Amino acid sequence: MTKPETSSRPAAEMAAGSGLFDRWLTRIALITGGTVLTVMTLLCVVNVLIMRKLLAAPIVGAEDALILFLVTFVALSIPFGARAGAHIEIEVVSEMLPPRLALGLNIVARLCGGVFLGLMAWQLAEAGSHAARFGEVTQQLEISYEPFYYLLAVCFGLFAAIQIADAWQMIRSGQAAVLSLEDEA
Repeated sequence: MTKPETSSRPAAEMAAGSGLFDRWLTRIALITGGTVLTVMTLLCVVNVLIMRKLLAAPIVGAEDALILFLVTFVALSIPFGARAGAHIEIEVVSEMLPPRLALGLNIVARLCGGVFLGLMAWQLAEAGSHAARFGEVTQQLEISYEPFYYLLAVCFGLFAAIQIADAWQMIRSGQAAVLSLEDEA
């Protein structure tokens, strides 16, 4: 068994699928996700190991920042994971069904999922519009959750759009192409 050769091209250029959207989504996810993860790691190490354990003076609000960075990291990974096909799908039953029936059920599941995710995006946007009025803020720094609700709403909206687009692609061609980070040349 031979190992596939890897290319020195960035992952965003190797993304298969709908081209510009996939490249844009991959760049956003990898750059912002990597940056947020790096900042979270550094903040956690500095706050817990150095400031708290060695100096007994933790950074005020570091936990608030870590929570908000984690929300950002998860939010940005939602549409990327949807496009890359990284979310869990249970295919035990669909493997036992005739192919056309399995395809039909998969299309219905994607459409229902898209509608449900669209409703979630709408509700997150609604929650964001009320967050400041109801005083939804972090505990120490009192940073409003409003922009994070909006970020989650946008990311869930993208996830819904990806589900609907995948269903449409499945109706037209019988399968949905997922984003690939491997060089297929």
